[in-house]
Amino acid sequence: MVKCVIFLTLFAGVRCVDEILRAQQPLYGMATMVDALVNATRCFKDLKQFAAAVEDREVWALKILDASGRPPSGFLYGNNFWLGSHSQCVDIANTKPLEVRNDKIPRPRTPHDYPPFPLAFGSVSMVHNSTLQLHTRMPMEWTVHLGLCVPASCSEEDIFDTSQAYFEGRYLEFQRVYEVNMNVTKVRRLKEDVFWLLRLPKTIVFMALMGTIMVLTVAGTVYDVREHNREKNIVRGHNCGVSENGKVLSQAFSSAELVTSSTSTLNLNNQNVWGEILKCFSYYTNVKRFTKTKVGSDSVPVIHGLRFLGMGWVILVHTTFYQADFVANVPYAFRLTENFMAQIFSNSTYAVDTYLFLSGFLLAYLFFKKTNPHATHHHTDYAKKGRQFVMMLSNRFFRLTPTYVLVMMLCDVVHTYYSETSTLTTSEKPEVLCDRFWWRNLLYINNLYPRSEMCLSWSWYLSLDTQFFAIGAFLLLLSTVCFKASAIIVVGLVLTNIVATAYKSYSIGYIPTMDDQLQQLDAIYDLPWNRIGAYLVGIVGAYLLVIRLDGKFVLRERTRLLLWTGFPLINLWILFTLYTRQVSVEFSAFYMGVSRTLWAVGIAWLVVACSTRNARLLEKVLSFKGFVPLSRLTYCSYLLNPLVVNMISLGSEDRIYASIPQFAIGSLGITMITFMMAFLFSMLFESPFILLTKLALNRFTPKVEGPKEETQRC
Repeated sequence: MVKCVIFLTLFAGVRCVDEILRAQQPLYGMATMVDALVNATRCFKDLKQFAAAVEDREVWALKILDASGRPPSGFLYGNNFWLGSHSQCVDIANTKPLEVRNDKIPRPRTPHDYPPFPLAFGSVSMVHNSTLQLHTRMPMEWTVHLGLCVPASCSEEDIFDTSQAYFEGRYLEFQRVYEVNMNVTKVRRLKEDVFWLLRLPKTIVFMALMGTIMVLTVAGTVYDVREHNREKNIVRGHNCGVSENGKVLSQAFSSAELVTSSTSTLNLNNQNVWGEILKCFSYYTNVKRFTKTKVGSDSVPVIHGLRFLGMGWVILVHTTFYQADFVANVPYAFRLTENFMAQIFSNSTYAVDTYLFLSGFLLAYLFFKKTNPHATHHHTDYAKKGRQFVMMLSNRFFRLTPTYVLVMMLCDVVHTYYSETSTLTTSEKPEVLCDRFWWRNLLYINNLYPRSEMCLSWSWYLSLDTQFFAIGAFLLLLSTVCFKASAIIVVGLVLTNIVATAYKSYSIGYIPTMDDQLQQLDAIYDLPWNRIGAYLVGIVGAYLLVIRLDGKFVLRERTRLLLWTGFPLINLWILFTLYTRQVSVEFSAFYMGVSRTLWAVGIAWLVVACSTRNARLLEKVLSFKGFVPLSRLTYCSYLLNPLVVNMISLGSEDRIYASIPQFAIGSLGITMITFMMAFLFSMLFESPFILLTKLALNRFTPKVEGPKEETQRC
């Protein structure tokens, strides 16, 4: 009788422990349910063996259980990541001993530590319906990510069936405590190799293009260095002689002059055209050109400082925006943005308007340096104006597009890889959208479509800037024919921008809280008629500086002080007036209507003041020569930064916890990696194609009077 009581007690205890495991460990609970499923597969047999091994407390089964995900703390504060450990799951079957002192290890590995079947890692996505969770309207806040270490015999269908049966039955204690239902939406069995990726057509095309460019780079560098040495030997050969006027011939040459400057005209009279093409890909020359810090006397040096600092601001925004899918405590991240000084970060979208201003300013500045719209024209050649317009657009398209296409292909391939190998996932799907909508990017019209259909969501700016470039070029050419008509159109477009943005904001009841800013990107952020004001202010600013002021603006000390008080106050008002975000819909509509244009007005004053010696100290800071090469990397930096953020996050197997130290260290590291990658892309792709564009346009088109467009790098 006593033996029966002891047996029943032990049996009940074991049953109790098993029930606890079933209620707390999803994988074990799924394994205990395979008998209830109709189709008996090899996967189900392996799962039953795993469940029995867990009940017997075998080490290999406990390791599998330990590597699988389960509900962590913080669900009510937004933690939807039940990830487990992908790397631990893969290493369970690894029989190679660790390189440690095994004689000092209290429990060395035994044959019972290794599973009797190979393992794989699965990722299960589930939609929950909990309203107890503190929601912030982020894209993936209703999705729970569960990682499972399963037998390799389990297919995605097997994992889907078992997980759906487990969560539908509400066996998980977590579901009963929080009164939450879960519906399995997607299952991925992660791949451990890359050979499948190398067989994809998109990867083959991308690698072929990269290989071709690398071959051209090596060939161009070798050819360029040989030419450089040959010309250098010619100089040395003349060192012992003098010219007819008695001057040493070598003084007429220098090693710097043997490298073509970034603004010099390529030697098109040379019959060796293929040699000139190869030299465009010379890494040696492109690096030399990149490191030059001297700018032309008719340039605006402060632009380089504004470009680089503005890009730093943009990277800070992108770092947070594109990490949002991986943050486990999003509400706390929102709390951090509520600080007064954090408004500089919360309103950082005005960095985009800074770049729009700079783009319009540079276009008009270069145009007005060559053409005075007030000059008397006895005869207008409209065909010539048309050719100028086409040339300006063609120049811009061929300068921007090759690098843009390569980055787009790289993003497609990288996200395709991580979509099959990473425990984590993103709300944006370049591997799907770029395959379908790449043509919108090439036509620079993707900002006219919803964000849910954008290939590379951050590329909306390139489309916007290109559309404004076309409008700006047309207005500038029109100003040489009928200046008043051009001026009236500019004023009309600015007023239309203000009214359209204010009306749209009011009609949708928009209030610029952090969540509403993300939700209404399609409505008032990406569309050209809501953003053109800053670009046109840039054109007007260049007109005032070059034509009206002729680069000179003498002010009394009192007037200068008044202007330096008024304009910065406008920008400070724009940055900080939304503190607490509790504003009315009417004020929000007014603010959204005028803020971006007024922001550009403040930046315009800064550029004009620095360019007319009315801010000597600030001019020296922004004109620092170190900014010159760094500003040349801003285009590639903009294209690559979100990719860098996603690669780092997807390459990890754990979520991110928002905090000030994490943000500071993460942003600094991502900024450095972004600029290093931008340097390589600029030297290998951007610079060669810019030089090829110059070579092609100068060789195959008639010379057209007018400005040479300097590509605005966003």
